[in-house]
Amino acid sequence: MKRQRVYIKSINDIDESLVEIFDSFGLNNLSRKRVFVKPNMLRPAEPEEAVVTDPELIAHVVSFLTRAGANVAVGDNPVPNKSYTELQVASRCGFLEAAQGRFRSIGKYSKLIKRPDNMLKEIYISKEIADCDILISLPKFRTHDLTTMTLAVKNQFGIIPGGLKPYIHSKFPGIDDFSKVLLEIYEICPPDLIIVDCINIIDARGKKYSPGVIIIGANGHAVDHTCALLAGITPDRIPTLRWAREKGLYDPDDIEVYGRLDIIKDYAAPFRFPFRSSIVQSIAQILYRLWLARTPVINIQKCTDCGLCEDVCPAHCIRGRFIDHRKCIRCYCCIEICSNQAIRTKFHL
Repeated sequence: MKRQRVYIKSINDIDESLVEIFDSFGLNNLSRKRVFVKPNMLRPAEPEEAVVTDPELIAHVVSFLTRAGANVAVGDNPVPNKSYTELQVASRCGFLEAAQGRFRSIGKYSKLIKRPDNMLKEIYISKEIADCDILISLPKFRTHDLTTMTLAVKNQFGIIPGGLKPYIHSKFPGIDDFSKVLLEIYEICPPDLIIVDCINIIDARGKKYSPGVIIIGANGHAVDHTCALLAGITPDRIPTLRWAREKGLYDPDDIEVYGRLDIIKDYAAPFRFPFRSSIVQSIAQILYRLWLARTPVINIQKCTDCGLCEDVCPAHCIRGRFIDHRKCIRCYCCIEICSNQAIRTKFHL
């Protein structure tokens, strides 16, 4: 198996590091290439909360790419929420300024991918992600109650249109099954380069740390394995890593780490107790099924018949001002694209 290089670099040397890293991974011809930068935009959060990608990292990467002549776009795809728009989330996180006018909403247009041999046989992914020449992933170094940590592989879940994420959770509520599906989604559109933000982070208790480093590689499993070691967590405790290793997607012995692998002292992972997985899965399944009971409804008084919702609907269930709820897949792309706020959700149990 090919040796997988993973670099650990100080954020203080990021400009010099980016030149070295892009060149070492063969990404030195960026002129006119369509490069998409995908950070982790979990929810509206101030940068100091340390739950989303640090906008400083985004700004450095965008500046480097534009100087190299690339056509850069930045975006992520949180689950739709009636309380705020995607742009409002990006503004709160500091992403709009960091993207330097290049932030894009990636939840509006989807592309159907068919994988008959996969657990998830059909899946919609963001068209902007599918059509780019180079994909740069900027995950956040963070714990996760279900998967222990959310890193490079989990960050690719963001290529799924926001509203479809709860559907996938409800279809695969088990931690192991959901982890296998995450691996399938990652393999559909793996990043060309991953730069994990481990600058300012928090652990499962909410305690803050400032390692001030970034973890870089081209193989998401090797990067996640290295991040687990930094956190002092046994890599096999992260289900996506365990399944990736068992499926032969990576070999820990083939990972070459360049830089100081200093374990973050006293970093706390989510607490594990007997039946924890079953409890988390059961509660999550109930919540996701409640979410999926929200169905889009068109307010005919606000609708201007622009047709954008009909054009964007991946299930082709919108005709004029009518939504066929039997075909609706609850992706909520119609809500995201409607500039008149003429589409809302209504619980339909």
